[in-house]
Amino acid sequence: MPSRKTSDKMFLELTSDIDAQAFGDSIKAYFSQFQDPRSSERCVYPSWYLLFVLISGCLAGCNTIADIVHYVELKTDWLNSTLGTAFRPVSYDTLWWFLARVHPDAMKQLLSDWLQGLQPDLRNQLLAIDGKRLRGVSDNEHITHLVELFAVEGRLVIAQERVPDKKCERKALHSLLKTVDVTGAIISMDAHYAYVEDLQKILLQGADYLVGIKGNQGGLMAEAQNYFEQAREAQYASEEFQCHTTHDKGHGRIETRHVCVSYDLDWLPQREEWGLKALVEVRSERVTGDHTERAVRYYGSSRVAGPEQFAKWIRGHWKIESLHHVLDVVFREDAALAQAGYSAENMSLLRRLSMNIVRVFDSNRGLADARRCATHEPLYLRGLLSKVFIRKC
Repeated sequence: MPSRKTSDKMFLELTSDIDAQAFGDSIKAYFSQFQDPRSSERCVYPSWYLLFVLISGCLAGCNTIADIVHYVELKTDWLNSTLGTAFRPVSYDTLWWFLARVHPDAMKQLLSDWLQGLQPDLRNQLLAIDGKRLRGVSDNEHITHLVELFAVEGRLVIAQERVPDKKCERKALHSLLKTVDVTGAIISMDAHYAYVEDLQKILLQGADYLVGIKGNQGGLMAEAQNYFEQAREAQYASEEFQCHTTHDKGHGRIETRHVCVSYDLDWLPQREEWGLKALVEVRSERVTGDHTERAVRYYGSSRVAGPEQFAKWIRGHWKIESLHHVLDVVFREDAALAQAGYSAENMSLLRRLSMNIVRVFDSNRGLADARRCATHEPLYLRGLLSKVFIRKC
C-alpha cells in the first residue's frame, strides 16, 4: 500500500495546536477595515464572521452558496468553538445578500493586502494576462468575463478585473498593473494587447512585455514574417539570429519547436515607438500518428533574452489555461449560477483566494486533495487559515 500524503511533514505542521485566542482575535483584526455595505444596527452576523465562513467553505470543498450554507449547518459547533462565538447557522439569504451587495473592490483589496503581506518578489518573474468567461452566469444579455494577472512560477492569481466581454479585455490592463508592484517582471499577453498604448502602460510601470503579433498589427506582422522567411531561406546563418530547438514526446505525439530571436532591429519602423528590443519566431510541428500540424507564430518583446528563455516564457504563458482548467474541474466555476448583484465576481475572487492559500502554504499538495483534507480534518483547515490570519496580525 502506498503511504498517504496526510502523513507528510506539512500536514502534521498544519494540524498542530495553535493559540485559539490569538487566532480569533487576528481574524477580527484582519477584516476590521472591510467595507461592509450593510447597516450595522440590523446585522446579526458581522462581516468578519461571514468572510471567515465563506473562505472556510471554499477551502473545504464548497462550490456554491448553497454548499457553504450546508457546510455551516454541519460545522456550526466547530466554527463557534474556533472563533469563540455563539452564532446560529447562517441562512442562505444572509450569505446571498452579503455576496450580492459587497462591492468587488472590497474583495480585491483583501486579495491585494494578503499578497502584500507575503511580499512577493516579482522581478524577472513571468506574469501572464488572459481572460475567462464564467459560462454558468453568462448568456446573450449578461456576460461575466474576468481578466486575470497570473504569476506563473508561483501559480498565484495576483489580480482580477471584470469586463463586459472578451473584446473589452484591454480595458482591464491599467487596473491590473496598479494592483501590485510589477517592476522588473515580464508580462506576457496574446496579440489582443499588441497596441502601442497598452505596451507603454507596461513599460511605464517598470516591467517588460512579451506580446503576440498577429493580424491586428498587419504591418508589423508582415515585416516580421518577411524578415524571418528570408532568414529561414539562409538557414538562419546570420549572426543576427539566435536559435534553439526542442523535441517533446508524450500522449501519442511528437512536437518540435524551433525558436529564433533577433535583436538587430534598427531596420524596423515600429522599433522605437513600441520599445521593441527583440523579435521572436516560433515554428512548431506536431505529429500525431499520420497527422501533422505546423504553425508559425511571432512575438515582440522589450526584454533582451536568449532563445531558450523566450521558449520557456512562451510556453509558460499558457499555464494560465491550467488555472482556468482547475477552476472549472476542481471548483466547478463554469457550473456556478449565482449572478445577482456582485455575487458572481465575489465568488470568483473567493475561489482564487482559496487557491492561492493552498499554493502558498501547502504547495506540494494538489488543490483537490487539499480541499478533501480541509473537508474531513478541521485541524488542517484551521492550520491553513492560521497561516493566513495569524501571520498578518
